[in-house]
Amino acid sequence: MSEHILVGTDGSKVALSAAEWAALEAEDRGVGVTVVGVYDANAFHRRLVRPKDLAEREAERAVTTTIARMAEVAPVVDAVGEVVEGPSPARELILRSESATLVVIGSYGTGLLHGTRLGTVADQVAAHSRVPVVVVPHVPTETDARDVVVGVDGSPGAEVSVEAALEFTAASGGRVHALWAWSAPEAMVPIGSPEEEQLRRWRRADLDKALRPVLKRHPNADIVHEVVRDPPARALLTGVPRVRLIVVGARGAQGFSPLPLGGVARGVLYHSDIPVMVVHHPDV
Repeated sequence: MSEHILVGTDGSKVALSAAEWAALEAEDRGVGVTVVGVYDANAFHRRLVRPKDLAEREAERAVTTTIARMAEVAPVVDAVGEVVEGPSPARELILRSESATLVVIGSYGTGLLHGTRLGTVADQVAAHSRVPVVVVPHVPTETDARDVVVGVDGSPGAEVSVEAALEFTAASGGRVHALWAWSAPEAMVPIGSPEEEQLRRWRRADLDKALRPVLKRHPNADIVHEVVRDPPARALLTGVPRVRLIVVGARGAQGFSPLPLGGVARGVLYHSDIPVMVVHHPDV
């Protein structure tokens, strides 16, 4: 199968925003898009006394509407639709992600609980997809923002994340900001103190070492080295202004191995107002 981006949709406003983002990315990469709508006819029939095929028709309408919206922003992109019956939209998208190069999904859909910013489907797909997943929030990205920020902590997952960030900017333009965040209690390491400067130099050396293998493979890559004293999730959200995408490894160096998503990845997903790409290490 040729390279393509997989887009999950339920026809909601956020899903349509995600589809627009995916269409522009597909245009940059020169690949097609598969739009998938998932419905559970049995569950729908049990809850409401309505025709059993209504859920299928609504899924078909969502896919058709999504493809039409994508054609408006990127008419040259080849988009096809697929309507799937299944009890778990997340499971169906994860299964189909194995043949895709990238999955794009809205941060929440029509079933969002009040007060939350990340829906169950987006959470599960980001946690379990074997290919990179971009979760797009409801807030539009600045159209002239091209740079990408990626978290680096010396872990194998971070190296894969940097590679994904480079692949993204190769298609869309812009620079990669490789950010190493560190924190220390101010009572122990006062801001502006010699101790802080020493720690900053050590963290910069850690960052340079972590990027060395990537730079050997990509000697002409435009990577900005950033060292920030801040908790990692907050640093990724605020450390670099005007970026188009945040790239984060599913788990970092301190990640608890049974968890598919670490605290930093989950914190960024739950609080970001711009698209977030979650990257899993293939051997984890």
